[in-house]
Amino acid sequence: MGEPLPERTEGKERPIDPFDPPKAHLLGMLLIMFLGGVINEWLPSTLVFCLSSWFVISRKRGAPAHVFRLYPVSPSVLAFPIALALVFWSLEVLVLEGVDLLTRGLLSHWGHLFPSPIDSRLTFSVFVTASVLVPLGEEMFWRGFFSYALRPLGTGWAVVLPAVFFALFHHPLGIPGAFLVAVIAGVLTARHDSIVPAVVFHATGNAYMCLLSAIGNRYGKDVANVLYYSICVSGALLVLKIRPEIARLWHDVKQVFRDFGSRAFGKNFRLLFRHWSYILIVLEIALTVATVIVTTVTGEPVGIP
Repeated sequence: MGEPLPERTEGKERPIDPFDPPKAHLLGMLLIMFLGGVINEWLPSTLVFCLSSWFVISRKRGAPAHVFRLYPVSPSVLAFPIALALVFWSLEVLVLEGVDLLTRGLLSHWGHLFPSPIDSRLTFSVFVTASVLVPLGEEMFWRGFFSYALRPLGTGWAVVLPAVFFALFHHPLGIPGAFLVAVIAGVLTARHDSIVPAVVFHATGNAYMCLLSAIGNRYGKDVANVLYYSICVSGALLVLKIRPEIARLWHDVKQVFRDFGSRAFGKNFRLLFRHWSYILIVLEIALTVATVIVTTVTGEPVGIP
């Protein structure tokens, strides 16, 4: 994990620099703001960011498949991301339900103040969007393009900084889980120099949550709970089977954070956050945080910017 990642160059291209992803993000935000009604009928917003990224990459004559890290991997490496997703998302639900129980429902009440972007009816199109299109688009942008652009700063920055931004753009209740998902997906991407394992990991988790919601909506919460606890028990047994792979993943995660917090931290931080593109993203996140604080204080539901 500490060694430079392999480079694959195709044709003549200007280097993708660390400031290109935030520029693409801001371009995508402008497209959503001005063409939101038209775009949302055809594409989830996460794919809009992929289109804006494609534009930025093409302007530099880059190879999008290379920058997005859309490289095939052996099918044998995909079993671990699938198993890990079932274990991780089961634990996340268990933790959230436990905290909600300890706070006597205050956590779920607070979460309901913030509208979810996922339609609770979970039609087939919503299921496909949440389970396929959203994971693919998010991994292409965050673990593909954004992480690729930050690789000159070290693997730690290439994994952790996109994970921070990725998490902060999620529903407030899901921020801790989204950050961990992003770190794991980033490590899987760095390990295989491909986003395919990360997409499979992310898509499996989203599909699992959608399936539980769909069963709960159709057959009642009790039936959904039976499925959930059955998967929890299976997951606990599965951990014993994949324990060596989990230990290796934990080692890689620790290495990533050591690299992120190295002596170059201050230098990298100043390099990035003095640039207007990162300053605008920080302001966007600050607006979202302010909205969460105001909503929490007033108790009035509002939309997340």
